[in-house]
Amino acid sequence: MMNTKKIGTMLIGIVMILSAPFCWASETYPSKPIQIICPFPPGGDIDLGARIVGDKLQEILGQPILVVNKPGAGSALATSFVIGSRPDGYTLLTNSAPMVLLPIIMPQPPYRISDVVPVGRLVTYNNLVVVNKNLPVKNMAEFIAYAKKNPGTLSYSSAGVGTTGHFVGELINIETKSDLQHIPYPGVNPAITAVLGNNAQACFVSVFTCLPHIKSGSVKALAVLSAKRDPEVPQVHTAVEDGFSDLIVPSYHILYAPAKIPTPILSKLESALEKALNDKEVRKKIEALSLHDAFLNSQDTKTFLENETKKWTPVARKANIVIKQ
Repeated sequence: MMNTKKIGTMLIGIVMILSAPFCWASETYPSKPIQIICPFPPGGDIDLGARIVGDKLQEILGQPILVVNKPGAGSALATSFVIGSRPDGYTLLTNSAPMVLLPIIMPQPPYRISDVVPVGRLVTYNNLVVVNKNLPVKNMAEFIAYAKKNPGTLSYSSAGVGTTGHFVGELINIETKSDLQHIPYPGVNPAITAVLGNNAQACFVSVFTCLPHIKSGSVKALAVLSAKRDPEVPQVHTAVEDGFSDLIVPSYHILYAPAKIPTPILSKLESALEKALNDKEVRKKIEALSLHDAFLNSQDTKTFLENETKKWTPVARKANIVIKQ
């Protein structure tokens, strides 16, 4: 019969053999191209932001960074793809608020936030309250007063059920006791088009998305949903300035990896991401998209996401936001 000491030695040897590939992979990482999966079509802010940061990461890590677009199912398609990939640091995900919002509103979500680990937060950006140019209001206070005077007659468009624009609209309804009606569209551009044509009277979109329409006078921007005014539209008040202190809703981009990624590889990616976002040229390109570099490390990003979940879960419950499956 084998003695206890020999059994212990054998077990240690087995563990070392099994863990050896992971240690070796961590030391040599990266040794091949890295994919960043984007859950939206090319040309949007999250796609462009990923490409700007990816170009610098490529320089820092010494391997090609490929941004691959996999739109569909409100970002669930891309997210599920990354979660199902090997947790070796070669398949990453860039995503925004849907990462938090979808699991809140789906009875059987295809993923949980715990299925991924954040490498870090890349950027934040401001959202605007935008209305049809003929709506007889000039600021947020007048908009809410008009909505209350005409209950049930004003609608807001969004890029779909469960998107940031939808949640913002319901947050405004809850905080101001208004009755804005939600009209979901298949994307942010159709949602803005609806406001241009007065098929919806308002929408809540990023500065990047709507800036050309604001500059041309095709729509009116009533408020920035931020604590400070946005430098791209400095003439537009914040909702806070107009008396709505709870309407601070920044959006963000976060880089994720599958949850079981080895810690040394995660640390290497986190460090590279911080270096990339500290680069002056990267910051300049990001600012040109009306985005703001706002790096948070992996642990701080986890805390940030936990707070986002706490913020939006009661809104979903009160507004009964549910995606039926």
